[in-house]
Amino acid sequence: MTYNSVLKNTFEVIEAERGLQELRLFKHHWPIKSWDTYKMIKIISGAKRESFVLDVGCYESPILPMLKRLGFFNLYGCDLVLKSDSNSKLTNMSSFVYHEDYKPIAEMYNDKSYQLSIRNLEDTNYSDQMFDYVTSLSVIEHGINIEKYFREMSRIIKNNGYLLTSTDYWPDKLVNNKNVLSKGTPDNIFSRDEIENLVAIAEKSGLKLIEPIDFEYKDKVVRWNSIGLDFTFIFFAMRKE
Repeated sequence: MTYNSVLKNTFEVIEAERGLQELRLFKHHWPIKSWDTYKMIKIISGAKRESFVLDVGCYESPILPMLKRLGFFNLYGCDLVLKSDSNSKLTNMSSFVYHEDYKPIAEMYNDKSYQLSIRNLEDTNYSDQMFDYVTSLSVIEHGINIEKYFREMSRIIKNNGYLLTSTDYWPDKLVNNKNVLSKGTPDNIFSRDEIENLVAIAEKSGLKLIEPIDFEYKDKVVRWNSIGLDFTFIFFAMRKE
């Protein structure tokens, strides 16, 4: 299985859903995201169950509930939007269950076995070399400072630990002028040049690709209606050396 790659077509999404089913898990509530979710879960699934795992940008992410079902128990999550406007406590998501596959995520917010907290992923305040795996499922396109991101991830990941990242992608630059989810600059759809530059930045922080990225592409599988653009996803796993 090639991990570091571009999502090429809808068949790969179907294959990912089948892979999650074989692990007795559930598909992502936005089915197309099962593709990169499965890659992350597949990489971690062979690890020791006591491994420390952090999901950054964990709001609405299925990564931690899936890992719990696989027997992992040192599960951490952080995000800036894990609070309600009224009381600044972790949001009770039970009233927002709109899909059966969303239910495990909604239950996570009231499950004290998860270590969830409100943190900025550019400056998390976790201990040095705390995590064996860090997952970042479609997060870095939302106004994240890339240099700070890789520097902080490298700091909190153990030597020989892994950073698993997915994001929006199209080989030629697609300009998005609409600010949908992030504050500041509009959400970014990374071009190939930007991804290659991003990898070079990560290497300066001691993070190296586990394998070259397969940049072959076919279809614009993703349609983001709110910005009116079609593109695809890219996933890359890195190891701290």
